[in-house]
Amino acid sequence: MLSCLVFTAMAAKAAGELTMDSKGAVTAKLGYYPVQIALSDKKPEGVKREPIYRAKPQYGTIKLGNGPHSVFVVALDEPAKGDYKIYIDKNQNGDLTDDGNGAWSTKREGDRPMYGVMDVTLRASYGSKMVETSSSEYTLGLYRFVRTGANPLLCYRESARTGTVSVDGKSHKVLLVENDADALFNKWANSVEDAGKTRPTWMMIDLNDDGKWSSGQIDTRAPFKIGETVYKAKVSEDGSNVRIVPTMLPVIELTPKAAAPKPLLKMGAMAPDFTAEKWEGGNLKLSDYRGKIVVLDFWATWCGPCMMSMPHVESVYKQVKEQGVQVLGVCVWDAKDAYKKWIPENQSKYTFQFAFDPAANDNSKSIASSMFNVSGIPTTYVIDKEGKVADAIVGYDKDDKRLEEALKKLGVTFAGQK
Repeated sequence: MLSCLVFTAMAAKAAGELTMDSKGAVTAKLGYYPVQIALSDKKPEGVKREPIYRAKPQYGTIKLGNGPHSVFVVALDEPAKGDYKIYIDKNQNGDLTDDGNGAWSTKREGDRPMYGVMDVTLRASYGSKMVETSSSEYTLGLYRFVRTGANPLLCYRESARTGTVSVDGKSHKVLLVENDADALFNKWANSVEDAGKTRPTWMMIDLNDDGKWSSGQIDTRAPFKIGETVYKAKVSEDGSNVRIVPTMLPVIELTPKAAAPKPLLKMGAMAPDFTAEKWEGGNLKLSDYRGKIVVLDFWATWCGPCMMSMPHVESVYKQVKEQGVQVLGVCVWDAKDAYKKWIPENQSKYTFQFAFDPAANDNSKSIASSMFNVSGIPTTYVIDKEGKVADAIVGYDKDDKRLEEALKKLGVTFAGQK
């Protein structure tokens, strides 16, 4: 027998309403999806007054909701020397000087400074371009790794909707979370391919009333199953009203559980040949470097640990390149536009060969995933002159010497080596 699930709010709320928890601590336990805020030298329309910048400012916008007051202007002031400043027009009056002094805390992560994470609470606006039907406070976490180029400013959601849900007449706690950091909860996907346009909107229900989200992370962008019944979520744009109704539509696993990662290629195995797009133009094939020791470094512009490890890879390369060692930095799991922006902004710091995986964001078809069993980056393979895997290094830590040790085993020497 089909049964409806009807959301009810906390005691003071009408049935079907959920309350916004503007800084939900529980959402941090779910992990987060970093979202890039695009920056430009062009000043957005409507900016009337600005602080005195110490460098040429970069501007961006944060959009929360779909109403007439959903856009917030951001300006970054990043001098070559000195602390960075971030100005956000929180009250949307066109004045970037009356929302704080722009102070942004900094700390070190590995070998480089990181600004943030900075919690920013803004008011999301819902409705149409001209008419606002509702609004709600919404908190984002903002952070910026210094000189990362393609990812100058990143954010993620910290807010969620909370309330209760009635399943077969019994109430249970519920949590509703969106992951695009845009405060919109009513996303829908008709297929797995369509789901790539947005990130999951998660609904979690405490079905066992034991303080745990026993329903798991239900993706409300498509029909889902609870018990033996298939349901569809009807969610308002602001997430304040949710109805779960039975449906005859098929269940679609938009975010299937990840399979256990495959083991990395064994030492002594032949490294599979591949073709990638060389930065200067043309193609790069691994087999073209047979006879050299190859350091094959898989990275992405959005990957913080990759940015930390890359200067170390460059330092090692400068010391050993005259000994028949070649570094290939292959960008994987990434958008080509981000790669094309990152390279010109950072290439002066590196002398090794860059290339782009033509599979781009399609992780299942990427060189790293499908051929080298990579499940996390940075991952670096050291390949001997015969084309066989000599070592594989995952991740990067400060003072990491695993790459040097792997090269020494192949007869490569370093200055001062005994």
